[in-house]
Amino acid sequence: MTEQIPQRRAVMSARTSAAWTRHSGAAVIRCTGTDRIDFLHRLTTNDMTKLLPEHGIQTVIVTEKARIIDVVMVLQGQDDALLIGSNDCSSQIVSWLRKYVITDDVRFIDRTQQQHCLEIMGPHAAEVVEGLLGIDCSRWALGTWTRADIEGGQIVVARMASSCEVSYWIVGDPDPIEAIVTSLRANEHAVPELRDVDARYVRVLSGMGCYDHEWSEAYNPLEAGLLHLTSFTKGCYIGQEVIARLDSYNKVKQRIMGIVAPARLEEGDVLVIDQHPVGVVTSVVQSCDGATWLALGYVRGEHAVSNTPISVQSERGTIIATQYLPPLVDASCL
Repeated sequence: MTEQIPQRRAVMSARTSAAWTRHSGAAVIRCTGTDRIDFLHRLTTNDMTKLLPEHGIQTVIVTEKARIIDVVMVLQGQDDALLIGSNDCSSQIVSWLRKYVITDDVRFIDRTQQQHCLEIMGPHAAEVVEGLLGIDCSRWALGTWTRADIEGGQIVVARMASSCEVSYWIVGDPDPIEAIVTSLRANEHAVPELRDVDARYVRVLSGMGCYDHEWSEAYNPLEAGLLHLTSFTKGCYIGQEVIARLDSYNKVKQRIMGIVAPARLEEGDVLVIDQHPVGVVTSVVQSCDGATWLALGYVRGEHAVSNTPISVQSERGTIIATQYLPPLVDASCL
């Protein structure tokens, strides 16, 4: 694993002002047909029955066994909807959804390769969006969105779930997105660009999961801390019986915890208490000064106790770390 240290100025700007990052390969799927929302309502965990045009809702696509395929934002339009999902996940999403189309009037068009995505995040992100696009999004609730035609093509601006205080995604044709990137880079001193390692650092410290790390078919939404995206009153959907049983009988066996260690951690390291494996490390970053490793990991419920020691075992040996409830604090980046 190549060691990379987060840039303190960039991550501090994301927390206190604004910063931006690209999402190369983020799933962008256009959904058409009169049954599109009813269909998605039956295939995901959240309740979409009251979803209005120019509003969106975040939901979890799960298997029959309630295992996570991805967490997506569904943006409802007048005649279509957009599904915004994780990087490198569009083919899995489309394949899974198409599996259940029988007589429904619904079609899925994977636009991932044709659309570019970037995110502007931080407490002053709305001001940056307005300065770039003339769109006042400062009062938008989560999921509010709009389309806009700008020189060179069309874009979508959406308020999205964030690892910072607030986040807006801009999704659209390559030419307008690249024009926006050029404007942002011209203002780098005020709105810095987050490298991949910086964006990962912000995400890990916030405790937000990520596709193929905390969100995968190894885990269910209740284990992944996605209870807020799970409706228990909407009726039947794929995976509903398993999720209801896990909740009713308190059978959620593990939860996401933050791990802070004085030595190197890697994804896949085993978490151990009293010589018994109790979990696994799923995402890792270094502190801004490079002296500490910060991670997310799944820990069995009875052992997931904040501010307690936990051993980390790997081929590199055993180290003693401390587990915390997210969000995590990096003392070198305050």
